Amino acid sequence: MLAYITKWNIREEKYCQFILTDVMEIIIIELRKFKKYRLKDSYQNLNSWIEFIENPEVIDMSNKEIKNAKEVLEEISQDEHEQYLAELREKYIMDQIAIEEAGYDKGFNSGFTSGSKERSLQIAKKLLAKKMDLSEISDITGLSVDELKKL
Repeated sequence: MLAYITKWNIREEKYCQFILTDVMEIIIIELRKFKKYRLKDSYQNLNSWIEFIENPEVIDMSNKEIKNAKEVLEEISQDEHEQYLAELREKYIMDQIAIEEAGYDKGFNSGFTSGSKERSLQIAKKLLAKKMDLSEISDITGLSVDELKKL
C-alpha cells in the first residue's frame, strides 16, 4: 500500500491468519503524510478524493463523483435546520461533560469536607479520652470548644 494509507482487517486473536470477513476492512488515510508521499500517476482518482476531503472548495471538475459529492456537501451546509441540529448535538455533548465535571467536583468537595470533619471528631474523641485540655484540642482539630463539649 501507499505510505499514507493503511488497510486493516478484523482477525482472530490466536489464529491471526484467519480474517473474520472479507466484506469489511478499515482503510486509514493519514492526511498529513498525503502531501509528502502523494503519487501522481496511478492513484490520481484516490488523490482527487483526498484533495476533496482536505479542501472541498478545490475539486477536480472532471470527476463526476467528486462533483456530485461537492453538490451534496453544499446542500447539507446550506440547510439551516441541519446546522441547527448539529449545533444542538454539540451543545448537548458539551453540557453533559460540564454536568459530569461539576457533579464530580461537588461530590469530591462534599466528601472531602465531611471526611475531614469526621476525622477531626475522631481525633478529638481520642484526645478527650486522654483528658487533654479543650482549648488545646480545639487548636489541634479546628473544632470549636462548644463542639468539643457536646462530645
